Amino acid sequence: MKFVAQFVHCLLWLSVAMSPTLLFTIIGLVLVYSSEGQMGEFTVPVMTLIGFVLGAMWAERVRKTVGLSNFFGRLVGMRNG
Repeated sequence: MKFVAQFVHCLLWLSVAMSPTLLFTIIGLVLVYSSEGQMGEFTVPVMTLIGFVLGAMWAERVRKTVGLSNFFGRLVGMRNG
């Protein structure tokens, strides 16, 4: 049972870390496709790496302060207006 709990905990951590990663990947794609000249072939991977590093820092902050389960519980339990 402990394995399942650790697996769920890792998935929660990854879901927090993936939000900025996806955002920065999209920003990198927009930069590459909107530029007239060559932006370089490393723009998207660098932006993705920056997003993952920021996401990992955010996920660790959430894990240490609020807790991942509590964080997602608050997000799901929020009522609109």
